[in-house]
Amino acid sequence: MPAISIEAIDAHHHIWQPGAGRYPWMQAGNSKFMGDPAPVCTNYEIADFRAEAAGAGVSLAASVHLQCGRDIADPLVETAWVQQQADAAGHAIAIVGYGNPALPAFDALLDGHAAHAGFRGIRHMLNWGETDRYRLCDRGDYMQDAAWLAGLKRLAARGLSFDLQVNAWQLEEAAAMARALPELRIILNHAGMPFEYRDVGFHAWQRGMAALAASPNVAAKFSGLGMVDPAWDANSVRPLFDFMLEKFGPDRLMFASNFPIDRLYGSYGRVYDAYRRLAADLSPAEQRALFFDTAQAIYRPARKA
Repeated sequence: MPAISIEAIDAHHHIWQPGAGRYPWMQAGNSKFMGDPAPVCTNYEIADFRAEAAGAGVSLAASVHLQCGRDIADPLVETAWVQQQADAAGHAIAIVGYGNPALPAFDALLDGHAAHAGFRGIRHMLNWGETDRYRLCDRGDYMQDAAWLAGLKRLAARGLSFDLQVNAWQLEEAAAMARALPELRIILNHAGMPFEYRDVGFHAWQRGMAALAASPNVAAKFSGLGMVDPAWDANSVRPLFDFMLEKFGPDRLMFASNFPIDRLYGSYGRVYDAYRRLAADLSPAEQRALFFDTAQAIYRPARKA
């Protein structure tokens, strides 16, 4: 029996075709912060994603697809394929594509992404560590780069959003960037990657998260906890959730699965059952915001007419 029964918009997931596309981060020998991804590096299409959610008792009204590095030299391939998948399934989707705002071709890239009905913004991942042997992400120094910031201003002028992925120790720098771009809708991924939340890193994470949440143009996703703590559960992450709920409120906070990556650490039902437990004492309206309304308002998923 499914652990829960709930209608939701999953605000952060991926689909992919390793056999048909080039995903450099999936290659053997690459060092990755999420651990060895090999168990999930098989074809995972929209039908697989929807079936996994349904099997866990989650009725997906829509979802938000985040770029996952398919052929980064031509990111439009990924956006077009995701749109085709969603259209064929009659699935309402928002698509966050890849783009580096500092590059001269950024505006032309946005034009190409915008040809697809579900496109809503870009993600340019900035979470990096000095000891990384393989960088899936670009260095966080971009947050102080004039050309990069100018590209984000043009992104905002188009009514598009920016998905921000940084480590906990980068949150205060990200907060300064958010203050400098009040016109840009920014969505923090994966609770700010709180790798040391059970230890000395928790208070530093709190400081950075509070600084970021002080900008009203920033929303956040409570997601991807398996990447920072494979053994997480509702009790262990309660301090993280309660702090983010206090600082962002339910109208700027949303639940998401990060599947299929987080299947490395447990089932879809386990993730959403933990979310249900975290939200159990909130009002029905607050719960609906976390599971549905906030993602709907920020990403506006669309279904093919």
